[in-house]
Amino acid sequence: MNPALQTMHLADWLHLLSYFLTVSLLTVGGAIATAPDMYRVLVGQQAWLTPLQFNNAVAIAQAAPGPNVLFIALLGLQIGINACTGQPTWVVWTHCALAIACTMVGI
Repeated sequence: MNPALQTMHLADWLHLLSYFLTVSLLTVGGAIATAPDMYRVLVGQQAWLTPLQFNNAVAIAQAAPGPNVLFIALLGLQIGINACTGQPTWVVWTHCALAIACTMVGI
């Protein structure tokens, strides 16, 4: 796992929220329409996710019944897990809840 994935500071959480707030302005065709830009930022620029994690989140959400926007929550879940690898379970779940809130509220 990439060591850069293991720590996120307040500025990173605010950047995550502000990124999803701005990308929500482009989601006219649905959240999946902005997946390439999300990949560019979350995987390429910030390295918060690996390519496999991003692709798995999109694939699971597309296969599951319900709205396609579910992949945003899965991206947030994986970012939260990556943000605190090796920590106690309650810390991991706290980070996951914060990451999901940042992504879903933003979008």
